[in-house]
Amino acid sequence: MISIFAAIALTSCMNCHPEQMTKFRDDVHAQVGLSCHDCHGGNPDPKAELEAMDPKFAPNPYRGAPKRTAIPEFCGRCHSSAEYMKRFNPAARVDQVTEYHTSVHGQRLATGDEKVATCIDCHSVHDIRRKTNPDAPVYATHVAETCSRCHSGEFARWKVSVHAAALLEKNDLSAPTCNDCHGNHGATPPEVKSVSFVCGTCHGREAELFRKSAKFEGWTQHNELLSTGAKCGDCHDDARGKVALNHFTECVTCHENHSVVRPGVAMMGALPEVPCAYCHEGGGPLAALVAEPPKKASHYRELRDTLLAAAARQNLTGDARFDWLVDQARGLPTHKGHPEFARLFDKFRISKTHYTVDGVSVAVRRCADCHVDAKAPRASHELTGMIARAERIQLAAHRGGVETRDARAELDAAVDNHIEMEALVHTFGGPDVRAKEQEGLQHAKAALLHAQRSLDELQFRRTGLFIALGVILAVLVALAVKIRTLG
Repeated sequence: MISIFAAIALTSCMNCHPEQMTKFRDDVHAQVGLSCHDCHGGNPDPKAELEAMDPKFAPNPYRGAPKRTAIPEFCGRCHSSAEYMKRFNPAARVDQVTEYHTSVHGQRLATGDEKVATCIDCHSVHDIRRKTNPDAPVYATHVAETCSRCHSGEFARWKVSVHAAALLEKNDLSAPTCNDCHGNHGATPPEVKSVSFVCGTCHGREAELFRKSAKFEGWTQHNELLSTGAKCGDCHDDARGKVALNHFTECVTCHENHSVVRPGVAMMGALPEVPCAYCHEGGGPLAALVAEPPKKASHYRELRDTLLAAAARQNLTGDARFDWLVDQARGLPTHKGHPEFARLFDKFRISKTHYTVDGVSVAVRRCADCHVDAKAPRASHELTGMIARAERIQLAAHRGGVETRDARAELDAAVDNHIEMEALVHTFGGPDVRAKEQEGLQHAKAALLHAQRSLDELQFRRTGLFIALGVILAVLVALAVKIRTLG
């Protein structure tokens, strides 16, 4: 036993509870020199017998294990004392218990509901780790799973979110999990009017743009009507009348709360027949400026028609077909493994119309849910198509050995403009969007022209090489004839 607990001061508790001590040796309290009697009281002398659990032991009366409703105050004996906690960490907060009692958990515990979370449900008991320890249940990547013990439905929706993907797949510890939105010890769902401020801690620009938009004022007016008990159908006799909303909430109305999937083209207006059209079917004034290389255009049409025929054999139509084609696009040999495709696919936010939560298909929120005449944003689609076309042309030239630095620089600038336009969606129209559209189209035009010049240069080199090879071949033939004549 001495070898097992070499790092822990021997106490009377070890005589009866060796299994708990095995866990405790890695506990944060053990690491700072605390032991059983510091929490549970009693005589720590290993030779003590009756005094080990004596509630009348004067120096440190035995307290034992607390009742569940008393756990916050039990832990708070130390964690609420600034004087005591400064011995270990001068910066440690000492208001956790007070904050806990403001939470939904604390309020329900005060009524006698013992099913709500207390300190030990989140931090464990005798094997408590620091919050910065990757093995701790409250470490960033484990928080959601810890909360899921009680909130499994919310956890299932969060798992499909862009936040979960950033945190769990990319190990981005700055990505939000449960406590970032709901708080830690004072965990409470954000109020309707507070949601935008919560989201705005990370998405400040989007929050500011929305609050300055006409949409914000319109939602405020709608909410005043809805607060009186009015329904959408009282004013709207079209599809909008069927919308079931009792309050327009910033951020959540369009993006939902836990299942915040990555915003994409599927949220915006009417969709084209195939997602491929975003990159392969150009439109607008630049569409005729530089034509798609005939071979690539022909290959695209053939592949598109093949995929549509396969979808028809599976009886896929509408959104189901669109989503299936998005998945197919990622796996195509012409796309798979090409970083330039993955880059543009993500930057252009090519997305599906549905996502799955616990095996159930859920539709993303779309502009057309409320705006029956919503159309796809023309500027974004035109810019997308022209950037993608310029990318294909410059890649053909680059792979042929021609310098395409100027085209790539203009392409990057156009992509940046495209991303900025996506943020400006939160203004819901206006001069800023149109200005960014024009800037992006100018860069796309320059990229197209630079890429085409590079491709022309490649063709010129190939033609020159072909002519040079022809001349060399003719000279060799003439030389061979001359040698034979002399012979």
